[in-house]
Amino acid sequence: MPRAICERSGALRSGGLRGVIVAVLAGIVVSCSSTPGPAWAIGRDFVDETMVAEGMRARETGLEIGTDARIDTTDGMQGWFALAAEYGLTSRWLVEAVGLGLDRGQGLEPGGWRAETRYVLLEQDRAPVAAALALEWEVETSAAKHPLYERILIPRIALSRTFAGSVLTTANLGLAWQLDPVKRSKFAWAAGARWPDRGPVTAGLEITREPLDDATRLVPQLSLDFGEARVRMGGAFGIKGAYRFIARIVVEKELDF
Repeated sequence: MPRAICERSGALRSGGLRGVIVAVLAGIVVSCSSTPGPAWAIGRDFVDETMVAEGMRARETGLEIGTDARIDTTDGMQGWFALAAEYGLTSRWLVEAVGLGLDRGQGLEPGGWRAETRYVLLEQDRAPVAAALALEWEVETSAAKHPLYERILIPRIALSRTFAGSVLTTANLGLAWQLDPVKRSKFAWAAGARWPDRGPVTAGLEITREPLDDATRLVPQLSLDFGEARVRMGGAFGIKGAYRFIARIVVEKELDF
């Protein structure tokens, strides 16, 4: 999902808002029409991208469609959109690709793209905590933030544990390296908890820190599980940063080939 902080704001056109609603409703219809079945990694991460130290089934493919309505500190609104695909190379190793778009009142523009790979080092059934290493490469276009493209590399470790069989906790630690338009690096972190860990309806809370944008968000959220599909919804309250509030919904579906 998009994590760029937009310095420029504009009024979101009614057409862009209608597009958000249509995309969300279409995704929910597709999700609910699928035959329920046991899902593995679909929807396991938190809505603001706090990672859970889990993999996917080998050769499993997942598709995500997400949209944001973002209100900045000047009360301007932007619409953000994301289309993501993830694939399990093995049961421990997965890759993901994300394309981003945004509407700041002048029509839909490309916002950038993101690529990520994750490898599970430890699983909780064999260790006190589950652990995974991840590497993310993010490129943001000039429409998203800066006059020039922004390029960021983020290596991270995720540690997760389920308590009493139903309460999931996870923590992410990493280093955000900005390579363009200027070179700098800062410590990044995130943490989350949800209950129950698995079920038709789950509630969670996460906090994320993006140091390059000096942004901290608190995100209560709710997930609806339809077996091989899931709908995640959340509202991110900006404790610090360029956005006061972000409303987000993500529709995820496991694909059969």
